[in-house]
Amino acid sequence: MVVKVFIMNFTQDSKPQYLSANNDDESNQQPAPHKRRRIVWLDIAKGIGMVAVVCGHNLLPYVELGQVDRYWYNFIYWWHMPLFFLISGFFLRSINLVDIERVTVFFKKKVLPILRSYFVAGLLLIIAYKFIHNKSITYSLVYVLKLFYGGKTLGHYTTIFWYPETYILGIIGTTVIISLIRFKPLQLVIAAYFIYWSTSYVQETKFQFLGVVTAPWDMDIAVLVMAYMLIGYNLFYFCKHYLVKWYVFLPSAAAVYWLFVQLKTEKFSFILFMRSHQITASFDKVPATHIQLALMVGIIPILCCLAVFGISRMIAFPLKFTHSAAKVVLFPVQLIARILSLTGKHTLIIMYMHKMILDILRTTQATSLFWMQVFIATAVPLLIGIAFKQWQRLRAHEWQGFYKSLKAKQQENDKW
Repeated sequence: MVVKVFIMNFTQDSKPQYLSANNDDESNQQPAPHKRRRIVWLDIAKGIGMVAVVCGHNLLPYVELGQVDRYWYNFIYWWHMPLFFLISGFFLRSINLVDIERVTVFFKKKVLPILRSYFVAGLLLIIAYKFIHNKSITYSLVYVLKLFYGGKTLGHYTTIFWYPETYILGIIGTTVIISLIRFKPLQLVIAAYFIYWSTSYVQETKFQFLGVVTAPWDMDIAVLVMAYMLIGYNLFYFCKHYLVKWYVFLPSAAAVYWLFVQLKTEKFSFILFMRSHQITASFDKVPATHIQLALMVGIIPILCCLAVFGISRMIAFPLKFTHSAAKVVLFPVQLIARILSLTGKHTLIIMYMHKMILDILRTTQATSLFWMQVFIATAVPLLIGIAFKQWQRLRAHEWQGFYKSLKAKQQENDKW
């Protein structure tokens, strides 16, 4: 039963999935008569981001062994997590905070599914780690306690749990801000201040738990998360029709390429490890000032995300061709687009499971090939998610048939 709940929570993201035509207060929204179509290029962007997350977590051992240059590792961390927070901001809507019913609906739809998945996944991964690495019951029970406190006390398979922690805190905080402050420029000013504050310190030392200096549930990191969500919210509000235009993509891609070249040649250094709060930058070995660092944290990830959006749109474009000859010629690209789109629809289960799979691959020495490890760590949870989702649909269809037959019998009895 626990496993069933675990998969059910992770086979689809709990975040809103469809771009809204209007970001006004929910009270002004009319219920949609039918389910909106997914934005394919956005699913592909999330798929690219998810593959980047798996690559980033798999790169470190290769970097430490000198088999991969470190600049690749640093570059991936510039954008792969900010991408998810930025996209999350696209879908946030203001609510009437005085309306208890709407606030309750917000928590039921946006917060509780992620919160439930956090604890179910955490417990299952703690149990898995115990048996895979032969840990004691006491060790596992202490780890359960860490699960409630969160933050940097979590490690091993649950290192990535800083994402659901800060995501929950982020959507709550951002929703409150956009609900109380409707003036968009002021929202961006708040986002800028959050970035400025987040880059003003090296480590949060006011909190400590079980010998680890860390804020509960990475609350300090959630401030930076809210900044990216606010930027995403306003980016979609102002630029929703231009995010994948060539005149946005080309300058962004050119800027990112130039920065990457500077990083590779060691003329420029920029580190953005959100979870560990390692945020530094330098030009020609000269450390950046606080304002310069804050500007880079606010601009570079956004430029990278805009480049990813443009690439995603290009990958998605061949899916429009339905002619048989075109489908044959474009089959490889269409296949990649569909795989990335599916990956983008199941990011949460991949996010939770991939570190365990990578650890199993290394422990068993099943393969030492980097890309094979990335493929397996992405594909296994993806296939589990797809299979379970199909099973859910079949079950739902069976229940619909059952209720229809029951209703028909009831109507027949009523006639008599």
